[in-house]
Amino acid sequence: MENVKNKLFAPIKTIYQFGMSIVDKVAENIGISKYFARFMVSGVINTIFGYSVFAFFIFIGCGDFTAPLFAEICGIIFNFNTIGGMVFGDRSKKLFWRFCLVYGTIYVFQVAGLKLFAACGVENRYLSGFILLVPGALLSYNLNKRLVFKK
Repeated sequence: MENVKNKLFAPIKTIYQFGMSIVDKVAENIGISKYFARFMVSGVINTIFGYSVFAFFIFIGCGDFTAPLFAEICGIIFNFNTIGGMVFGDRSKKLFWRFCLVYGTIYVFQVAGLKLFAACGVENRYLSGFILLVPGALLSYNLNKRLVFKK
């Protein structure tokens, strides 16, 4: 079974390694950390996934508390694999709980941001959630780099 799995995933692994080598070279050429460059790539993937889940839960009628909560839970599992493996090269299960604490912080940031926008008269939660993406991503990178993966 392991041999079949290796054969099935070998092309994906090759494409992934090629893509990451390009990201690393671009990062080196423009003078930024390879970790930050990889985080940006994984961030695009994670953002598409996370915002889609968030928008789905808003669409089905979840509120400002539950939509980000459900999106955060799904995102924690998905993002641990992309950030841990793709960015920092460490998917060690022992890091998962620290990762969860970071994402708990991100969740509080998102709920507070949604409430702040609503208090300022911005009632469109899709727009508010979208605006919070960039500051949330920067907060996530810095907390993960310093507290979880320690790079």
